[in-house]
Amino acid sequence: GGLCVVRTLKRGDCEGITEFLGVGSEQRTCALRAGPEGARVRFVGRQALTELLQEKVLDEEAEQPEDPEDEPVMRLRWTNEVAYFNELSLDRIDSLNHKEARNLLTWNPGPVDGPDTPLDFLQLQGQSVFMVDNALGTSVSGPLPEGIEERYYFDGQTILKPGVKGDSAILILRGEVEALVPDGCAGNCLHRAWEADTVGWLGDGRDLRCGEDPPAPMVAKQSPKADLPDLDSDQEKVRRYLLEQPDRTAEQEVIMVSLVLPQNIKRAMAHLRKAAEDGKLDLSGMKTTDWRWLWGDPDCLVVFDVLEKAKLLSPHGLEIAEEVRFFLNPPQEEPPPEPQAVLGPGMQIGRLALLGVPIVLSGVVRAKGPVLVAILHRSVLLQALENCEEKALFLPHGLTIHDRLDVLKALPSTKKEVKDRPSHLGPITGPPAHKDRHNQAEAAAGTFGAWSSGTGRYRHVPAADAFEHVLMSALKSYSVIWDLVHDAPPRLLDQLVRAWEPRWLLPGETIVADEEPDADFVFVLVHGSCVVLLEDREIENVGQGSVQGAAQLLALNGWTRTVQVSPTCNGEAMIQVLTRAKLMDMLDGHPLPKTRLRALEQSLEEGKEADWRILKNIPAYGSCAYQPFLARLHKDADIRLFCAGDMVAFAGDDSAAMMVVLAGTVRCEQPQTLFFVELRRGEWCYQDNILGNTPIFGHDAVAVTNVLVLVLYRHAMQNAMVAYPETRKVVIANETWRKQTDCPEPSALPLFAKLPASLLSDIIEEAKPVYYRPCSLLFSPGETVEENALLFVVRGELQVAIMGIEVRRIGAGGYIGLHHFMGLECPAPNVTVRSTQACDCLLLQQSTIQKVLDDELMEDDMLPYTAAVRVLSGGEILDAFGFPVGDGSAKNVPDCVEQSEVFRACSRSFVSQVAEIVEDLAFWPGEKLYLQYEEGNFMYFIRSGRVRLEVLGRKEHEIVEAGTTLGDMAVLDQVPHYVESAFAETHVWVRALNKKPGCPVKGGLGLMSWPGNPHLDP
Repeated sequence: GGLCVVRTLKRGDCEGITEFLGVGSEQRTCALRAGPEGARVRFVGRQALTELLQEKVLDEEAEQPEDPEDEPVMRLRWTNEVAYFNELSLDRIDSLNHKEARNLLTWNPGPVDGPDTPLDFLQLQGQSVFMVDNALGTSVSGPLPEGIEERYYFDGQTILKPGVKGDSAILILRGEVEALVPDGCAGNCLHRAWEADTVGWLGDGRDLRCGEDPPAPMVAKQSPKADLPDLDSDQEKVRRYLLEQPDRTAEQEVIMVSLVLPQNIKRAMAHLRKAAEDGKLDLSGMKTTDWRWLWGDPDCLVVFDVLEKAKLLSPHGLEIAEEVRFFLNPPQEEPPPEPQAVLGPGMQIGRLALLGVPIVLSGVVRAKGPVLVAILHRSVLLQALENCEEKALFLPHGLTIHDRLDVLKALPSTKKEVKDRPSHLGPITGPPAHKDRHNQAEAAAGTFGAWSSGTGRYRHVPAADAFEHVLMSALKSYSVIWDLVHDAPPRLLDQLVRAWEPRWLLPGETIVADEEPDADFVFVLVHGSCVVLLEDREIENVGQGSVQGAAQLLALNGWTRTVQVSPTCNGEAMIQVLTRAKLMDMLDGHPLPKTRLRALEQSLEEGKEADWRILKNIPAYGSCAYQPFLARLHKDADIRLFCAGDMVAFAGDDSAAMMVVLAGTVRCEQPQTLFFVELRRGEWCYQDNILGNTPIFGHDAVAVTNVLVLVLYRHAMQNAMVAYPETRKVVIANETWRKQTDCPEPSALPLFAKLPASLLSDIIEEAKPVYYRPCSLLFSPGETVEENALLFVVRGELQVAIMGIEVRRIGAGGYIGLHHFMGLECPAPNVTVRSTQACDCLLLQQSTIQKVLDDELMEDDMLPYTAAVRVLSGGEILDAFGFPVGDGSAKNVPDCVEQSEVFRACSRSFVSQVAEIVEDLAFWPGEKLYLQYEEGNFMYFIRSGRVRLEVLGRKEHEIVEAGTTLGDMAVLDQVPHYVESAFAETHVWVRALNKKPGCPVKGGLGLMSWPGNPHLDP
C-alpha cells in the first residue's frame, strides 16, 4: 500500500529478474512506482527470450539425410546462452520454495531445544501487512508472503556490505552465499560508537556491472580516517608536485664500481667478462669500463648473482642488490581472505537487525554463484506491528549509567554464604543435589518467551537491551572480573560495561584460533551458540552468557582452543570483547582494583610455569611417561581458568577427559554426601574417563580458590600415541573396557576374509585409534577419510545423513570409506557423518595393505582381495575354475544413475543432481540388499557386479548385472513393499538413493517432486 519504500531504482537498474528468469513466485509482493519526476522504463518479456533460446540452425557437424524430404538435423543456435540461463534458473534439489520465506515471519532466535515460545507475526491481532495471498492461485512453489521482498544476486555480487549497520534480515531460498572476514577477533572488533559511511547494508546489485562504481571493499575499515595536518601553500604545492610525478625508479642506474670495494674492481670485471663469455651477460653495449645498468634491466640480477657468488659485493653493494631484486621481483599481493562462512538455503542473516541491534559485519557477504534471497525489512516490520503491543520487543530504549548500576545491583551475586543454603539442609550435610539444568532453563534473552514471561529477568525488556543485560549478568557472575570492581565507584562500573566492544559473526566463522598470537582478550557470548575445538575435534558447545578467555586476559597463557560459531546456528552470533589493553587503561588511576588484579595474577603464576613434568606421575601412562610423549600431551591440552566457587565439572557429564591442577585448589565431592577430596598442584582426577573405562564423570569438581587446570582429552592423547607408537601398548593395556566388552575385530570384516594372519596383525598394529564425543561432526559433504583409510567402528554409533535427512546408522563393527580404501575410482561422498554416541574407532591404513600388494611373494595369498577389487572395478567375474561368468565382458557403469530408465522423463540437470545425493555401498557375495515384503526405502543402482533376485514361489532366480535399477517400484509407491529379495551374487557396487516419507522437499526420491521443477513428465 505504499507504506514502506524499501529501495530506489536509478538509471540502469533492473527489476523483475526473478520473474524473468522463472525463479519468482509468479505473484509480486512489491509495487513499482515512478518517482516524483517520472520514469522511463523498457520491458523485456520472458517469452521473447524463450523463443530466442529455442531457435535452431542446421547442424554442420551432423550427417544430414540424403532424402531432401526428410527433416534436416538441427541444433540449438545459442548453446552457450542456453547453458548460462539454465544455471541462472537455480533448478537445484536443495532449493526452498517461496512458502519457506514464512520462517522470516516467525520470531524464534533462541536455541532449538530452548523453552522459548515462537512469535508468529502472521497470527498477531492488529497487523494487516503480513499475509499469505492465494488470490492468483497457489503455484508449485507457493506464494511469497506479503510484506517480504525477494531479490536475485549474480555470482560475486555484494549481498551485505561490510561496516554498515544492518536494517533487514535475509533468508536464502536458492543458491549459496559466502562471507569474507578478517582472521581472529583481536583488533577487528568495531568500536561501540561506530558510524558507517553509507546507509543500508543490502547490496544494490550494481557491482560487477559494466560502467558502474568499483567493487565495494571486502572488509570494513576498522579505524576512522585520521585528519591530515594543515599545510601551508608552499608545502601543499610540493605535496601535489610529488604526487603528480611518475615513478622513475626503473630509470635509476646500478654502477658496477659502487658495488665492490676499490681493491676488488679488477677481479669483479674479470668475473663479469667470464659471465659474458659464457652467454649469461651481455656487455656489448658497454663502450667504456664504467659499466652501468638501469634498475629495470634484468641483467642487473645476473651481475648481482656473479659478484655475490664470488663474494665481492661490499656491504653497500648488498643493500643495492636487495633493493633492485625487490624492485624487479616484488612480492605477490596477499590473496583475498578465504570465506569462513558458506551458507546455503534455509539460513538467515540479520535477525538481530530487526531488533534494532546495530549489527555490523566486518567482512562482505557476497553471492557464491547466483542466489535468490527473501528479505524482511525492519521498517516494514515496525509498520506492521504499529498497533501491536509486541512492537515493544523490537524498540530498544538504551541503558543509561543509572540503569546499568540498577541492573548490576539487582543481579544475584556468586558469593555463597551459610545463610544462602537451602532451608531443608543442615550446615554439615554436604553440597545440595543438582537442579535439573535443562528443565530449569530460562528462555534466552531476545526471545518472545523471555519478553512475555511473568517473572523472568527479561520481562518486558526490549531484546536489544536484554543483550546488554546478558553482558552485565556475565560480568557479575564471573568473579575474575567482578572481584576487581565490586566495590568500585559507579563511574568505573559504567566504564567497565562500555569498555566491551561488540562483534557479530556468521555460522562457521572463527572467533579465535588455537595458539593465535596477540589475542589477550576475553569475550562473552551474548547471542547464538559456539562450538569449541581442540586439535580439530569438538570438545564443548557453549551458549548464551558463556565467558571465554579469562586466562588470556590475565596473560597466564595463550589460547589452547579454537572457538567457532556453530555451523548449525541459524543466524549470526553476537559477542562482546574486552582486551587486556582496554582493561589496563580503564584501571589506570584506580589503585585498589589494579592491586587486586596483580594479586590474582601472582596467585596463579605457578600454573604459568608448569610444563610436561607435571604429568610424570599419572599412573595411566606408566613406563611411557618420558619427555617427548608427555610434552606432546602438554602441548595439545586445554588450559582453563575457573573462579572460586565455579563448577569445574558436573557428576554425570559425558566426557572423555581428565583434569590436572596447575594452580589453586579443586574439591572433588558428591552431592548430599560428606565425602570430598581436595586436589592441589600436580594432582589429577577423571583418569578412568580419558581411558574410556568410564563414560561419565562420577563426581563434581568445584574450584575452592581461583584455579588453573589442564584438561587432557582422549583424542589428543591418541594423537600423541600415534606420534610415539611405543606408548600405545602401555596405554591400551590400561583400557579395561576392551576386555570387558565384546569388541568387534577388523579381521571379521568380509574385506579381510581369507587373508594372511600376518597381514591382519599388521593392519591392527598400524591402525590409528580415534575417538569422537557424542554429537561430533566426523565428515561434511565432500570430505573423505584421511589418507584413504578405512574408519572401523569399535564401539558407539554413527549417523549418516544426506541433505540433513538421516538415511542409516552404523554401529559397532561397521565401517566408512571402503571404496577409497580399496583404491576404487569413487566420487567424494555427499553425506554428513555424525556420532550419536561416544565412539571409539580405528583408522585402518591403506599403506599397510598396499605394501603387501607390492610384494610379489604375497600375490597368491592376496587373491581374495584382488578379486574383490577387480570385480568392483568392473573387471571379469570368474567362477571357481577361473572361467569368465556370463558373456565375459567387463562391466562398470559409473553413470548408472543418469542412465537409469527411472529418470528417462527428467531433465539432464535434475538427474545430475540426483546422482550427487546417492551413497556408494559395497556388498560381498551372499550378503542381503533387501528382502521381499520389506518397506521400500532404498533404490539401488548397480554400478558393477551381479545381483540375484529371489521371489517366493518362483523356482528360477533372476540374475541382473551392472546398469540395472532395483527397488524403484517400491520407492515410487507403485507397490506397497519390495516384491523380491535381492542378494549379492558376486561382489557388488551399488549406488543407493534413499527415500524418506513425508519429506517432499529434502529427502531421497521425494526430491523429485521438488517445487518449481518443471522438467518432470506428469
